[in-house]
Amino acid sequence: MLLEQLLSNAIFSKSQIIAGHNGLSRSVQTVNIMDAPDIIHFLRPGELLLTNGYFMKEKSETLLELMTKMDQLKCSGLAVKTKRFALDIPQEVIDEANRIDFPIIEISSVEHSLGEILQRSTSIILDNKNDELQYSLTIHKQFSAMIMKGDGIPEIITALTQLLNSPILLLSSKLQVTAQSQHFKQPRMQPLISAAEAMLSGLPAIQAAAQLCLLDPALRGYRYMELYPIFTYRHEGYLIAFQPKQAASNQYGLTLEQASNVIGMEMTKRQAVKERSRRYKNEFFSDLIDGFIGSEQEALHRGKKYGLRQLGTWLMLAARKDEQIGVQAGMPKNAASLADERLISERDLQYELIKRHFSTLGEVFVMFTKNDLFGMLVFIREKVWEESQFLKQLAAMTTQLYEQSQLSISLGIGNPVTNVLDIGLSYNEAVKALQIGYQMKKTRFIQSYQSKDISYLFRMIPYDELKQFYEETFQCFSSTEENEQKELMRTLNVYYDTQCQLVETSKQLFVHRNTVIYRLDKCEKLMGIKLKDPAESLRFRIAFAIEPLLRVGRGEAAHR
Repeated sequence: MLLEQLLSNAIFSKSQIIAGHNGLSRSVQTVNIMDAPDIIHFLRPGELLLTNGYFMKEKSETLLELMTKMDQLKCSGLAVKTKRFALDIPQEVIDEANRIDFPIIEISSVEHSLGEILQRSTSIILDNKNDELQYSLTIHKQFSAMIMKGDGIPEIITALTQLLNSPILLLSSKLQVTAQSQHFKQPRMQPLISAAEAMLSGLPAIQAAAQLCLLDPALRGYRYMELYPIFTYRHEGYLIAFQPKQAASNQYGLTLEQASNVIGMEMTKRQAVKERSRRYKNEFFSDLIDGFIGSEQEALHRGKKYGLRQLGTWLMLAARKDEQIGVQAGMPKNAASLADERLISERDLQYELIKRHFSTLGEVFVMFTKNDLFGMLVFIREKVWEESQFLKQLAAMTTQLYEQSQLSISLGIGNPVTNVLDIGLSYNEAVKALQIGYQMKKTRFIQSYQSKDISYLFRMIPYDELKQFYEETFQCFSSTEENEQKELMRTLNVYYDTQCQLVETSKQLFVHRNTVIYRLDKCEKLMGIKLKDPAESLRFRIAFAIEPLLRVGRGEAAHR
């Protein structure tokens, strides 16, 4: 409770404020009695000290030193029975108390001992704490009930405005307005938003409730900001109330605190729903790209909610942050866990930033994530589609994204496709285009996939011929178990993709170099050839290259 609230009780009716009147808004948490010169070592912030000043009678400078240290400790004030031992408070102490707004209360006329004053004051503080707790529970229930019946954050802001009779503002962690009270529909209130954003932009993220004073004289109607940070699993922003003077009671802050807690809960719920929806979307596109969806009918059925239709033209883009941030080897387990959480948070932020900037291009698209890449499926409107114009827009977008958010990304672009099952091919082309750009040591680039590569020639060969070539090539693995067969073929594929580099193969497979050597030796024994033989390596490279075409062909055959 506030010191002035405590002094308004009957037990202090005959007390007198002799200095530090402007400090009566200090908070009182507890009350203590001084009976020793070293009492400062036993005091805590928010504590009111009761004393008869006996040991200070002969050394007046002791009182000045005690008061200065109590102010530094953020104690509430000093209540003195000066007449008990004829203590004279020097003028310099009174002047200093007035300067630092430290309350000194004369309690000689209070007809109770210091022990009784301590007991009754403690009882008053505890009763007040109980009232505050009950008030907090009531307010929390009120806001929670609103959420339970379907009201959202704007309704909470409206209810909060009515309770506090103050302008309310909700800012994101990027200091963008996400909700506001009706006050800000008035043009004269707009400078408050600018003043709050300007003040917070110059400060590090505030982690606890704070009261800030606006210094702009044009805002004299609302000089103070009560600010409460909003948290989910990360810092989401601030709930701010503006007022002309400091709050007269703790209930003002308690109301804001409960509102910020409930808003944080609502944001957490929204994020959970969004993350679940995003996970389903990621799983669908991952299955589509990896060939686990066997028919066009199944792809259209599952992709209906993402806008996929039987007749359409699509283009895949793959985006990636240029400088990947990972957990360093050798980090402590808890530090690695924190780094993982931070990385997830950063990925979510990158996702939202890319999505927001891509939306400004005016194209219809669906965005998803796959491993460390961001995928964008663009729905091409053929009558108005201009590839050159689209590439210029992408370049402008990446530049703007870097300048505004310091996020450097690069983009790979696949070829347009008209069959929903070919979306995976377009995505793989986009990924390869991205890899080509990075191999050329470029950043913030846009790389298109060359339209007529070897896969273009393979598409001209009948499906049955491709299938026969593929099966004959890998017939040598038929004697192994299915899991081992997949493991060996995957190792061989990566080995050829990395130009037969053992170290790079082990990195991409996340296995030890010796494991790669063991698997390759086994492949040579099963096939009876040398893996680096030009003719044989070409045969296997071709077989791996036509594998995606076979998956598409199987899906089309099943659909027919």
